[in-house]
Amino acid sequence: MQPIVKRLRFSKKTRYQIINIKTKTQIPTYAAICRWGICYSLAQGTIPSPVPQVFDSNLEITWEAFVGDTGAAIPAALVQFCHQHNLPLDSESLKRQFELHLARGIAYLVGLKLSGIEELIGLALVDRFTKAESEAKSFLSPTANRAATEVTETSTPRLEMARKPRPLSRSRCKLESEKTQPKSDSIKLVWQVPEKVTTGKRKKQSGKK
Repeated sequence: MQPIVKRLRFSKKTRYQIINIKTKTQIPTYAAICRWGICYSLAQGTIPSPVPQVFDSNLEITWEAFVGDTGAAIPAALVQFCHQHNLPLDSESLKRQFELHLARGIAYLVGLKLSGIEELIGLALVDRFTKAESEAKSFLSPTANRAATEVTETSTPRLEMARKPRPLSRSRCKLESEKTQPKSDSIKLVWQVPEKVTTGKRKKQSGKK
């Protein structure tokens, strides 16, 4: 694939943002930061605002240095983005979209206030998981989608729901209830008078009368 631009150019604001990202993440080259920026912008799925681009800084990066070992992956992603959003695919339109995505992506990365490259990698992994999950759900019917959501929610590892208690059998329930039921130390006495004695008393009382 032909290069979209021969050299990447930047405004003074974008150049300052790239230096800021480089300082925070310790990414060694400006070209790598630009690759992160444009990929992050393309992942948003929205068209950048057509703001005028002013290239008034002395920072420039060759196309070969920008692409690195990614080959045609980034240009192909840009073409796919333009195709999905019904944008023109001629060279001038692709160049315009490339410059807009590059500036927007770098601005987004600065807005995240990253403290290290670990956060940047973690962000990429989260975006990949979320996108894969949404694409998988789009192929399911509403019923299957709802079932998949329920399975995902119930299978999410949580500390408070990691292990649920097993149902108790009847015998075990009885034992547990006996263990938990408070035992009383008092003794209940039941007095029962034999019937013969009662009958004899009644006869004597009637004889006296």
